[in-house]
Amino acid sequence: MDILYLLAGPLIGSLIGYSTNYLAVRMLFRPLRPIKIGNFRLPFTPGIIPKRKGQLARALGSAVSNNLLTSDDIEKMLLDEALKDLIVSRLADFLCAEEEHTLKTMLTDYCTEEHYFRGKAHLEKVIGDKIISGITQLDLGEIIATESKRVIKQKIEGTMLAFMANEKMINSLTAPIGAMVETYIKENGKDVIGPIIKLEIAKLENQPIGKILTDIGVEKNQVPNLVDKIYSQFVRTKATEFIKALDIAGVVEQKINAMEALEIEKLVLSVMKNELRAIVNLGALLGLLIGALNILI
Repeated sequence: MDILYLLAGPLIGSLIGYSTNYLAVRMLFRPLRPIKIGNFRLPFTPGIIPKRKGQLARALGSAVSNNLLTSDDIEKMLLDEALKDLIVSRLADFLCAEEEHTLKTMLTDYCTEEHYFRGKAHLEKVIGDKIISGITQLDLGEIIATESKRVIKQKIEGTMLAFMANEKMINSLTAPIGAMVETYIKENGKDVIGPIIKLEIAKLENQPIGKILTDIGVEKNQVPNLVDKIYSQFVRTKATEFIKALDIAGVVEQKINAMEALEIEKLVLSVMKNELRAIVNLGALLGLLIGALNILI
């Protein structure tokens, strides 16, 4: 009887410690939803993690973005020699391919045909506008009028017409020519230049990228070094901007919010199952010790 009395305190303390810690751990995850009796919601429902899922998602997103996967970390990863050499090598091989990849096939591999043709039309318009704007700024009509006047004077010099054609008469002949040219450019310039631009872009888009590079003076053995410089410069100058656009914190938060509470429970348990079990067992051990101390006191 005395032995049972001595053992009862520690055993009961151990059971209480185990049960309370087990219940506390379970209350992290369960219940998954609020439990209501009429209009009254039972306290501590749902569990802490289901209830605070939104806050947990924001905290994890912020932790990943600000501490685990910062822009500096991603920049270092992208500029790691092994990764950079692999990317540069693949890009250089791709660009130097003789027949496989034209400018058009390369672009349509990474965007829809609709976007490609829309971009192509926009490029044709921009080039046409720039050419017309450049010609207008040259004041081509005035140049033609001035040059016409010079040629007329040169041709009639030393002839009878030189005595009859004064400056005013020559200007009256050449000025309308210049004005007509300017008017024609404004009214018909795009219609004349447009088909030429389309034809040249069509030729360019169907050429292998390797040939385009050769045509502009870039030899095949120079391509890897050129790609390396462009890639490194792009990563160093645009990595931060690119990562901000990715919004890593927002993506992590969105993914966690989209998970069911049961999925989050499985995820946490897959990482912390042993630790949570140790907490429960520690409760039993502490209960046992407290029960034993009560007997000694």
